[in-house]
Amino acid sequence: MNSDETLNLVSAGIDVGTTTSHLIFSKLKLEKIYTPRGVKFEVTKREILYKGNILLTPIIDGQNIDYLKLVEFIKSEYEHANMSIDDIDTGAVIITGESAKKENAEDLVKALAYKAGKFVCAAAGPNFESVIAAMGSGAAQYSKETKKTVMNIDIGGGTSNIAIVKDGEIVDAACVNVGGRLIAFDTEDKIVRIEEPIRNLEDSIGIKFDFGMHITLEQKQEMARILAKSLFETLDRNLQTKIAKTLLMTNPLEYEGQIDELMFSGGVAEYIYGQTEEYFSDLGKYLGEEIRKIIKERNISTVQPTELIRATVIGAGQYTLQVSGVTTHISDTDILPIHNIPVLEPKIDNKQITEETVKVAIQKSLNMFDVKEGEEPVALSFKGAIGGSYAGLTTFAKGVVSALTNTVRKENPIILVFDRDIGNSVGNVMKRETPAKKNIISIDEIIIQEGDFIDIDQPKAGGQVVPVVVKSLVFSD
Repeated sequence: MNSDETLNLVSAGIDVGTTTSHLIFSKLKLEKIYTPRGVKFEVTKREILYKGNILLTPIIDGQNIDYLKLVEFIKSEYEHANMSIDDIDTGAVIITGESAKKENAEDLVKALAYKAGKFVCAAAGPNFESVIAAMGSGAAQYSKETKKTVMNIDIGGGTSNIAIVKDGEIVDAACVNVGGRLIAFDTEDKIVRIEEPIRNLEDSIGIKFDFGMHITLEQKQEMARILAKSLFETLDRNLQTKIAKTLLMTNPLEYEGQIDELMFSGGVAEYIYGQTEEYFSDLGKYLGEEIRKIIKERNISTVQPTELIRATVIGAGQYTLQVSGVTTHISDTDILPIHNIPVLEPKIDNKQITEETVKVAIQKSLNMFDVKEGEEPVALSFKGAIGGSYAGLTTFAKGVVSALTNTVRKENPIILVFDRDIGNSVGNVMKRETPAKKNIISIDEIIIQEGDFIDIDQPKAGGQVVPVVVKSLVFSD
């Protein structure tokens, strides 16, 4: 039951991955929290109502995901859980790995979000998937509690998503085309599925993959060995072979500090930690075995997460309404309301703000979440004191605009969110001192986190306040 102090919401999460798709229903309890900076709702209890069956993601002709089969699967899961669309308050549809590369991926995820209920939807790019996997596996929380620097490697069917977490903060991410279902076979070990990245192994294996070709046990093990070796070249931040360099999807890892422990999640992690021996007619079992060998040979310190195959997002939760402070700047109200804007949090040193440091921080944050600047709106969240003087605010504003050249040129919304009451000051300075003159949304006294999504409504009370709905992805405990 909902009251002024608590909210109870039913959340659903749908994950369409390279190898598997699954659905989870959760019940979220939110309580009103009073802080020095204002009032907000926080999730205080999360109860899994239904942890669904796992479906092998259906593919048609190698290029498209079978939408009708997925809809039937989701419909049956709703029935098994005794749920209807009307019961769902919020949720997320995430499409990841090789599935996100399929021709109908974007249309599919939007259609599923519409079918399933009031959902956030996202085709997770490789770096963003690394971020949510590290949060979902528990690596971020583990790092925060232990003060250790942890590398989380989420190995699915098509990709391995890597995130380095220090003191609970994700400081670097990368992705490599190493997964258990890049190639798959029938009961007679004949090839029935070929994903393009596996062709990078053809020269080393000495064969050209083709549908219907028979593959031996030794060839499967050799492919798995090469994939595992390539993965560890990426993890070691020491790319040597042509194959490893070619399989890398993103920029290589740049973090140069010490890594205390490795944590593996994703479907292949079930084999790494000896949780299953089930064979799915692909390379997953063999890849897990080869990774285990490397861990043992090198005496690598690892820690097992609480969630393996479901370590990516398992629900989207928490609709929380916040209201901006009175010191906001909305240059053009006709672009509001605006919905489902992803939140990024550029890491800047508030004591040493220059145009270049602000620009680089924003660009790095955009890259971390696979956002192409100017193609889609994002909200940039900044915490703490910014500027402190007109000259300081001008420097900050110029740094922001220099990072958003395409956004300014296209006159797309520039969305800035602050936790302190400086929204109006920043917006006015930006309009006066930079080329950005239109569609500046600068709001303050809002508490949000990187990875949230927000809706921004039209200003209320004669323009004094702006309602903001924060939708946070909720991950497994």
